[in-house]
Amino acid sequence: MQPDEQTRLWEEQGFLFLPQALQPSETATLLRAVDAVLESKHGRIFSQDSGVGERTRAFKVANAVTETDALDALIDHPSIFPLLLAFLGPYLQTMGTEIFVRLPGSGQEPLIDWHRDGGAAMGNLAATPAIPILQLKAQFFLTDLGEPDAGNFMLVPGSHRVPFPAQGLAPGSTPPGAIQLMAQPGDAVLFAWSLWHAVAPNRVGRARKSIAIRYGPMWSRPYDYERLPRRVLERMTPRRRRLFGDLGKGAHPSSYFYPDDDEQLAIMQGDPVSE
Repeated sequence: MQPDEQTRLWEEQGFLFLPQALQPSETATLLRAVDAVLESKHGRIFSQDSGVGERTRAFKVANAVTETDALDALIDHPSIFPLLLAFLGPYLQTMGTEIFVRLPGSGQEPLIDWHRDGGAAMGNLAATPAIPILQLKAQFFLTDLGEPDAGNFMLVPGSHRVPFPAQGLAPGSTPPGAIQLMAQPGDAVLFAWSLWHAVAPNRVGRARKSIAIRYGPMWSRPYDYERLPRRVLERMTPRRRRLFGDLGKGAHPSSYFYPDDDEQLAIMQGDPVSE
């Protein structure tokens, strides 16, 4: 798909599906790392179960980049980073890293109900030609979602420009135009914070696992961390450290609004191999 077509689809639909964003070897490495994090039972694991009276069927590991270095390569992965620069510009940051797991359940209702990201602070904001994209997520799928109701990511194309009802949607309801993404391991999706989305029931008897990375302007607050531990930053390239808000020893709080433009552009637009 040509860049102009990608931009058109992004602006019109609020999401962009990227088949085989990862090589099979990358997907396998990430899946092993995710399983190791889950088996360690370390880190911050949050229930996201939207069911009632059942065992937890959906949960996430927040700030997952502190649990494994396998996620580092996704932060500025070549399958998504040029698109991030096109959609957000070079003054951006990584706002959060999450591992998502959707277990099989009764399958009678979505694992996660319809919502938009950003909470009440961003609830009244919708993307328009006059309002830039304030946040977006890149979600990488690690398991087979090639059939419906396998815990698929659900969305309503074009809903990023439509206000979400203040009272929400009725539990278990499906808005007109909703679709389930049929994704294979290694596929990815970029979507705007204001896109209406949910997670379909999981009726296939296997867990759905994915990794989501949130991006936004460098002047906004991160989502699941305040400052990454030095041990994590030190293993990263200069560009990845910059994406996690490390502006160097001479940085001032205002530097997130007024960085050195030449330095910022060189780091974001340069070749990461030479860093």
